[in-house]
Amino acid sequence: MPTLNEYLGGLIASVTNARVMADAQTVAVAEQYARHDLLKHFAVPRMRIGDIELTIPVAIEGLANRVDYQLAPIGNDRFRTEIYREICASIGVAELPMLASGDLVAALSDETLALVELMRADLSEKSFFVFADKATNRFAQIADNRQLYKLLPAMEFRPELMTERVAKRCATLVTGVEQKTSLDQLEVVAESHRLREQRPEDIVRIRLKIGEDGMEWQTIEKSDGTLERRLLPE
Repeated sequence: MPTLNEYLGGLIASVTNARVMADAQTVAVAEQYARHDLLKHFAVPRMRIGDIELTIPVAIEGLANRVDYQLAPIGNDRFRTEIYREICASIGVAELPMLASGDLVAALSDETLALVELMRADLSEKSFFVFADKATNRFAQIADNRQLYKLLPAMEFRPELMTERVAKRCATLVTGVEQKTSLDQLEVVAESHRLREQRPEDIVRIRLKIGEDGMEWQTIEKSDGTLERRLLPE
């Protein structure tokens, strides 16, 4: 029985593989054009994927619960959202560009789990400063990798200020750690023959919009003359 994340991830992976196959075909066509006396003067056709909208009917088959440690009283998810907002406010923006935003959310998810473990071992505000320092360092890496200084020219990034603000915000949000019941993976029915057996009120229709955002390798020369290759958005 597939879980919801496996099912949706498979759909997105299939679209990605379709683009890979299209690019491989473009290479084959380019080689054919290069060998032809007339075609070599034409532009090589290349397909790009625009926005794809899918309406996916599924039925929820099962729902598992698990007990884990969460930041009290706010919970890990809301805590991560509040810290994301605080980081954005500290640099003078409302939100980050899409790719950088995704990177930051993933980084904060990791660091939030680390904070939970820190506070289980040492329930003191020292843990907040450790978390804030790590979150600031992760943001600095993201800002560099995603070229936020070019995308957000008005951004004012002061690491010490960000660390201080994040640590203070943690102190206002968190009082400790507690065990909470969390929703785990959802098992879904996706096969058409089984969906026909489900009651209409048990079927959920998911509207999924997929857009393409390509990456390319770029070579950057540093001030000391060394070269560094980075995978950056096109």
